[in-house]
Amino acid sequence: MKKVSVIGATGYTGLELVKILIRHKNVKIAHLCVRKEPEAIYSDIFPELKGLCDIKCSFLEPELICRDSDIIFFALPHKVTMTLMASFLGKGKKIIDLSSDYRLNDPDLYNQAYAHEHGDVENIAKFTYGLSEINKKNIAAADNIANPGCFPTSILLALYPVIKENIVSYNQIIVDSKTGVSGGGRTPALGFHFPECNESVKPYKVGIHQHEPEVEQELSKYAKKKVDIIFVPHLIPMTRGLLSTCYCDLTKKKITLDDINALYDKYYKDNKFIRIRKIGDTPQTKDVVNSNFCDIGFQLIDNKLIIISAIDNLIKGASGQAVQNMNIMCGFPDEEGIIN
Repeated sequence: MKKVSVIGATGYTGLELVKILIRHKNVKIAHLCVRKEPEAIYSDIFPELKGLCDIKCSFLEPELICRDSDIIFFALPHKVTMTLMASFLGKGKKIIDLSSDYRLNDPDLYNQAYAHEHGDVENIAKFTYGLSEINKKNIAAADNIANPGCFPTSILLALYPVIKENIVSYNQIIVDSKTGVSGGGRTPALGFHFPECNESVKPYKVGIHQHEPEVEQELSKYAKKKVDIIFVPHLIPMTRGLLSTCYCDLTKKKITLDDINALYDKYYKDNKFIRIRKIGDTPQTKDVVNSNFCDIGFQLIDNKLIIISAIDNLIKGASGQAVQNMNIMCGFPDEEGIIN
């Protein structure tokens, strides 16, 4: 039985993480650390968990958390985690960080993407990028995981096979993504206020979204050369769910949908959480909400390949993948705790 703690347990991703952990048969929650309402009972904050998680919340005390934990999840906003991490590294604990602070290998890219100087550069290299299906071998051997962002998860899983096989142009990829408002976090903000976002679709951070360099970094690793994308995210008036549509120019002629389908089946055949849709059947967010699945479908139009992926931004795009990574690190089945 592994003892786990969650730092930042009252955000949307923290709550989803706790929901998964309390039904995981191989772990026990040691601490739920919160920035507000310390020493409150967790189920008083989230009454849906009455009788399921009646743990008293904790102050953030690194020495106590390290003493009582085998695995520590950080579910804090970016820019915050980096100020705390040094107190937890090197203590023999498994660490899974859901923030963006350790995803980008180049601190200068982080500085540009987040308009903030990275405060823990020396520890970036200690983290392994945790895209579960693609980086499983390295995750299994890692002590510290940088959990991917929600947009990158949906985009990278969609593009990985065709990038690896070099059958699409690396410089002509357009990605259109749409996400629910929970991606903005639990702290109130005007743009996510119901009267502001309801009955409206809003493109935002066009060409400057902080997840774009993360996607390009990982795609370039797969291709072993520079890959550029044009990324346009949209906020849509639903609570959760994320759908990405990737438009690619084929580099090889006479490729059929059967060929594409066979390629994706080959790459993802042993992955429980990737579901390849039947030819002509496109994913939608309602098929994956409240699950850790990523559904992928595709279509060919002339010499263009259109790849569509759908995930739950809070689960496969955050907490579900974090637990999947923990399972890989600990040698548990990938689905333990995630699928009831």
